[in-house]
Amino acid sequence: MICFSCWLEIVPIAAIASALLTYVYCTRYYGHWTALGVPHTKPAPLLGHFAGPTMGRESGTITVDKLYRRFTGHRYFGVYQLRHPMLVLRDPVLVHAVLATEFSSFHDRMMSRTSFEHDGLFNSLVNLRGDKWKAVRAKLSPTFTVAKLKAMFASLHVCTGQLADKLLLLTSGGQGIVNVTDISSKFTIDTIGRCAFGINCNTLFDSNTEFQRAGQAVFTPTRKSSVLNFMRLVDLGWLVDLFRLRSMPDLVYEFYSNLFQDTLELRKNEKEDRNDFVSILIKLRNDEKKNNSRVELFTDDVLASNAFIFFAAGFETTASAMSYCLYELALNQDIQVELRKQIQHTLNENEGILTYDVIKDMKYLDMVLNETLRMHPPGPGLLRVCTKKFKIPDSDITLDTGMKVLIPTYSLHHDPAYYPNPELFDPLRFTEDNKASRPNGTFLPFGDGPRICIGLRFALMEAKTGLAEIISKFEIFPCKYTKIPIKLNPRSILLTPNEPISLLFKQIV
Repeated sequence: MICFSCWLEIVPIAAIASALLTYVYCTRYYGHWTALGVPHTKPAPLLGHFAGPTMGRESGTITVDKLYRRFTGHRYFGVYQLRHPMLVLRDPVLVHAVLATEFSSFHDRMMSRTSFEHDGLFNSLVNLRGDKWKAVRAKLSPTFTVAKLKAMFASLHVCTGQLADKLLLLTSGGQGIVNVTDISSKFTIDTIGRCAFGINCNTLFDSNTEFQRAGQAVFTPTRKSSVLNFMRLVDLGWLVDLFRLRSMPDLVYEFYSNLFQDTLELRKNEKEDRNDFVSILIKLRNDEKKNNSRVELFTDDVLASNAFIFFAAGFETTASAMSYCLYELALNQDIQVELRKQIQHTLNENEGILTYDVIKDMKYLDMVLNETLRMHPPGPGLLRVCTKKFKIPDSDITLDTGMKVLIPTYSLHHDPAYYPNPELFDPLRFTEDNKASRPNGTFLPFGDGPRICIGLRFALMEAKTGLAEIISKFEIFPCKYTKIPIKLNPRSILLTPNEPISLLFKQIV
């Protein structure tokens, strides 16, 4: 038997050895950027450069932006996303290369499906890779042609009418404080439900619908989702698969899967073909079966996943753009007055009726929304993975397959080199002349290149129509609940306010 004194000697040695092994595991790759001569700051063990976001102290967007500013004058810099190196781009030429001109070397957002094997809503355009992504994207692209958007406009117009009715109720005394984060979210849920699924969600008038609960659950950070994301980043994703874990709450999977399957069943008995997103998905699957395709692209999980991402991502990003736009207009009364003047002028020329073409003719509204998307981009960063070796032009650095590349959208949008006084809300940055004066890679609210957001035209149409309806009928002001400046939720991957945005609405008589 081992004597007690021997144990006293062994335990400290084992503890020290364990500590050393843990340290080596946590810092194994931390010499990568030094070896390549890429500028970077010293990372913290295990947490790398993301200690603040990992601990819930600071938004990841702000963490990256601080480093972006620190490396002014450099074309790129290195960070460590926990254990692993990731290159962050500052040079718009490199940004445009990764997203567009050198797309063949960066065509994926992730390298594998590890840790998502049991996620039934994984196979959307956002996550698909390689040839499968290319094939599905090509089939879905015609979904958002101008002709199809015009056909959807009648359904959108119904929702804008309901939005105006709801706001009139909230301001029944002539004015009232409105939670624009909530009202924008409800409007976009109702719009996507009607335009994409042919469903009357009625979220604007029912504050407790399954549509809103499930939609909000997708983007609300939880302790479980944070732990699973941490496991992925420290190479323990295989454990997530082993225990059949899923990131989102069960109600999300159940709701969206059931919603899609129920909609499919209803459509089987309909003789008239609807012009919505679900009809297009059904047609693609039917055509595939009719043509006896060797490779089945539109399996049940691919159909459900793409219906899910269109609904979930579409409502959140557009609602964010609308609420931030109303916030900026409340703080900039001169711009709000000018916008209302131009909206009313356009409406007067068209008998007061909103149509797709009328919205398209509202040039100043387009500029105001673009400036909102610059200051508050719905996706603060774009992630790409190197899919084949790539030598950075005018450098000695070659990126290996699997290297993550981050494009810091928020930081590029706030770089004074491209947008002087970047914290100033100025729609005139988006006159045709000013847009032409900026290089590619400096305005990326929807990404760029072949993987640009497929639904961007629908999102812009939806946001502009809702905003035109609001601005033409209400004056908007800050109120006692308006937080200036807005603080971001440190646990959200989006630019989500820590508290909802509330504003004072006054009816225009």
